[in-house]
Amino acid sequence: MSKLDKLPVKKEVIHQLAIGESQTSIAEQVGVDQSTVSRFANKDEAIKAIEEEKLKLAETVPDAVENVRDLVKEMKDIPKDDIKRRELSYKASKDVLKAANVFPSPQYAHNIYNDNRQQVNITPEYQEFIDFKSNNGEPVSETEAEWKESVNQIPS
Repeated sequence: MSKLDKLPVKKEVIHQLAIGESQTSIAEQVGVDQSTVSRFANKDEAIKAIEEEKLKLAETVPDAVENVRDLVKEMKDIPKDDIKRRELSYKASKDVLKAANVFPSPQYAHNIYNDNRQQVNITPEYQEFIDFKSNNGEPVSETEAEWKESVNQIPS
């Protein structure tokens, strides 16, 4: 008798497959080979059970969305010493942003951080030029090097 023949294990495997867990991960959790999980998942009985589990999960989505919305809305009002609720609200916010595909990857966030840390050193003369153009509503399209080159071309 296979481990997957036991009802509690079978139910858990069906649930894990329904939520999109990999067969390899499920196999490691259950203690069977990935091919065993694959054979199980491809049986008509399992396919039907997985689809039913997906439907049950889909029915909970509106409640889950409402819960997350409430957590995100109240985040700013959570006292600083209520660390557990703040963490839960942050995680809910992060999960929503990830699900919406708008949460930056760690590498992207690192690049933003580094870009904001870079200091641009410009000469006082060029800063004066930028200020003059800005005060007159003109866009500044020249880099400092281009500006120096144009200044050097003007006969004195």
